[in-house]
Amino acid sequence: MTPPGTTVTIAGRAVDLVCHRALLSGRYHDNTRAAIAECFEAGAGRIEVDVHSLAGDDYIVYHERKLEAETDVAGSVGRATPDIVRGCRFKHDPDDRPLLLSELVELAKGCDTELQLDLKDWRPLPDERIRPLLRAIAPVQERVIISCGQDWNLRRIHRADPTLAYGFDPGHYLDAPLEETPFFLPRTMGAYGYRDDSPLAVGRTEATADYLRERFDGLLAQVPGAREFFLSYRLILQMLDDGFDAAGWLHERGIAVTAWTLDRLGPASLAAAERLAAAGVDRITTNTPLAWRETFARTASRA
Repeated sequence: MTPPGTTVTIAGRAVDLVCHRALLSGRYHDNTRAAIAECFEAGAGRIEVDVHSLAGDDYIVYHERKLEAETDVAGSVGRATPDIVRGCRFKHDPDDRPLLLSELVELAKGCDTELQLDLKDWRPLPDERIRPLLRAIAPVQERVIISCGQDWNLRRIHRADPTLAYGFDPGHYLDAPLEETPFFLPRTMGAYGYRDDSPLAVGRTEATADYLRERFDGLLAQVPGAREFFLSYRLILQMLDDGFDAAGWLHERGIAVTAWTLDRLGPASLAAAERLAAAGVDRITTNTPLAWRETFARTASRA
């Protein structure tokens, strides 16, 4: 029996494992009631789930933009109503359906797990779509952090409620290159070896570490009040290679750092986790939290 909780000791540091899409054991489909309940029962420190606004007074816990991707109902998620969500069924389980955010909050009332709500809305959220979010999370707001890569929506939410914690994923502005993967955003491979559409990346004019500090200074200005940055673990490692300690830079400004999404897949993933921990990341988002727990429990027993 694996002990409850999702905090592990890596390289002598306590690092929290975030259950990506509420995956803990892998027995249940991601973002589902059963997966979320398993995380709560196990005392997970934080779960990450995807949410999207609806055409009505609630949000849906769902990753895709089209209902037909995973359910027996077709249509854009943003145009669906809460009643449509209640009436649909998963293709993988006709006895279940996506949760509404209000239902997730009800489940969360009896536990201490933090909720990272990864917002999937792309277009600017009007006030009538922000208000249902704030109402739904109100009973557990002290344990909620909103995350997304759309800084315009983070600013709108922050203006609506400056007390609500939020974090930024700047991957649409600056990211590590991925082999054999077509670019979406950023669309350009910059002069410093990063995917970056900024004018600063058009040509090399300074040391790479100085360029990265300037880029992070600008990114931080886009999200005043951000409490956390969510960074691709590949991006963090490449920046370390280039002499820029993103975690240290953000910590100096009172901002936590979560690295995403690193799974326990072999020696390379173990080396990456140890390096991330040594660099000071606060959390690692993963689909394999129990495999990581077992790995580092064995490491501790040999120490």
